[in-house]
Amino acid sequence: MIRAILACDDEWGIGKNGDLPWSHNPADLRWFKQCTDGDVVVMGRNTWDSLPVKPLPKRKNLVVSQTAQPQPNVEVVKPDIFKSRLHILAEEMPVWIIGGAHLIETSLDIIDEIWLSQIEGTYDCDTFLPRTAIELTFDLVSSRRDGDVYIDKWRKI
Repeated sequence: MIRAILACDDEWGIGKNGDLPWSHNPADLRWFKQCTDGDVVVMGRNTWDSLPVKPLPKRKNLVVSQTAQPQPNVEVVKPDIFKSRLHILAEEMPVWIIGGAHLIETSLDIIDEIWLSQIEGTYDCDTFLPRTAIELTFDLVSSRRDGDVYIDKWRKI
């Protein structure tokens, strides 16, 4: 199974100036870690560049990029072959696409589920999830509150 896991604001914004637009949110970070620990996390180069800790510990890190350089404990995959690589990895362990927006948008055809933590409020974002495409392609199957966030799970129709 291939899932996407992200946090977004009330307007489906996920970033501002190459970083998260909201302040440190322990509930969201805890949930993200619990979900992805021991699994594969897949990200674009901008998301990779924005990480405060690289690679994410206790996970297989995969960066989709034309320009990123291979590093210890990080697999770099070119955009034209990453989907086939994800299918192979998904046979072995859970795969989580963690961003950014462009990678999510171009991967909607291979994503089975999207897990969103909704951060209350709006944060003047400059990067957004493709809300209309997600709502047309996925059904909201559950929503629950966990600390300071609402967690919505969307499943492909």
